[in-house]
Amino acid sequence: MLDRFRRGLRVFLRAPLSLAEAKQALESYVASRERRFLDLLEAAVYRQSRSPWLELLRHAQIELGDIRQLIQRDGIESTLGKLHGAGVYLTAGEARGKEPVIRNGTEIHLRPEDLDNPVLPGSFPALTSGSSGPRRRLLIDFALLEHDVRAHRLFLQAYDLEHRPLAIWRPVPPGAAGLKHVIQHARLGVPAEKWFSQTDPSLRAGPTKSWLFLRTALATARSSGRLVPPPEYLPLGGAAVIAEWLAARRREGTGAHLDTMVSSAIRVCQAARERGLDIAGTFFRVGGESLTESRAEVLRSAGASFACNYSMSETGPIGVACASAAEADAVHLLSGKIAILTKPGPDGRNALLLTTLLASAPRILLNVESGDSAIIENRSCGCPFGALGYCTHLHTIRSYEKVSGEGVYFLGAEFAALVEDFLPRSFGGAPTDYQFVHERHGEFHRVRLMISAQVGDLEVPDVREAVLKRLAVASRGDEMKSKIWASGDVLVVERGEPMATPGSKIPAVRFDGR
Repeated sequence: MLDRFRRGLRVFLRAPLSLAEAKQALESYVASRERRFLDLLEAAVYRQSRSPWLELLRHAQIELGDIRQLIQRDGIESTLGKLHGAGVYLTAGEARGKEPVIRNGTEIHLRPEDLDNPVLPGSFPALTSGSSGPRRRLLIDFALLEHDVRAHRLFLQAYDLEHRPLAIWRPVPPGAAGLKHVIQHARLGVPAEKWFSQTDPSLRAGPTKSWLFLRTALATARSSGRLVPPPEYLPLGGAAVIAEWLAARRREGTGAHLDTMVSSAIRVCQAARERGLDIAGTFFRVGGESLTESRAEVLRSAGASFACNYSMSETGPIGVACASAAEADAVHLLSGKIAILTKPGPDGRNALLLTTLLASAPRILLNVESGDSAIIENRSCGCPFGALGYCTHLHTIRSYEKVSGEGVYFLGAEFAALVEDFLPRSFGGAPTDYQFVHERHGEFHRVRLMISAQVGDLEVPDVREAVLKRLAVASRGDEMKSKIWASGDVLVVERGEPMATPGSKIPAVRFDGR
């Protein structure tokens, strides 16, 4: 597996990619999206007897020929709407195996790995053993990264970033984003000067497999003649180190480019203000969390510019920031890679259901609920993506099911399980004696666990440690997220009565001020 990874990375890093080639490829993705989608359905669904999608489609009495006719007549989005009406979709909880799929008189007990692409043409379509939790696809798939690096080439050109000094502040593996971003920049000849990681990159701190992939990536990049900086451990409390680096670049006369999560960028701006550091001219490329107008104002107040992309771990980038938009978080949908269907969301806006279109997609998604909502517009604009036919814009992108903080998230269903079972069993009381509150705290997200006085005496630090440990057990990725939450004080435990809704319900998770 490591050998396949090494070979794939070497080929990826050595392949040249000009701006003209990137534009031509991105145009091709849009022009051929219908054909690619049908090819993917044929190979990864209709030829796979164990595909959960095949089971849903067959129970809905929909064959591949039916879908082909619908697409030829009405296009992909209209076809997806008809499939959704026939029961071909998954909620967020169903996609993660948290609840059974009940459609058309049948019940399917889905595991997350059942959605993995069975015909993935990538460099190493292997899965983890599952010994420490649900089996998950490994870090990098180079076939999909070939699409994403082309989009990133155009992004750098749109924002004139090719010649700025670059630092990345993202976690090392098992988090994939940091390594992906580092090797993409190396491929494009815009290497990062610094790679800071919110999680410890040492062997003693994380899974051996993740450490091996990281060391292999660094060694392979060096042998390929590409510059990839070794990661430096910088927890969330160390934002001042990056603020100092940005201020030094400012004094040299060149505003730097920092690639990080939204919350981490806010921390850097706050650290600069507290220390009187001038980071004006910095460009923040952010993601991982909602970029609200108030958060964007913090970046502006530091004299910085910014762009916010939209992505998910299951798909990689979904939308790339629009350089011509008025909204802080406006993105172009990467419509050669992802199709979106909308339905009324619980927050009154368009809830997003995702469908993958490329054979290189690590997971086969067909109207899968993302847990996010957005305002969607179809319009032409003057930025480079618009010129290539990427005319679907999303903005005001918000999560309605994810409990997020510091750029990572857990699903609300996981907190509901803590309230309904784990906390009462561990500390006493009833499920109605506990409630998680996801709220804004200044420019950050915070999660408060409210515990009723009915529970009796307990040690608050013990409860906090127990919750973080419980959140970490599902997988190595969840362990990483739990560590980030611990270092950033995202989870706060307080004594107080859970609040009821006007209908006298006491929800396990309450979302305030999102």
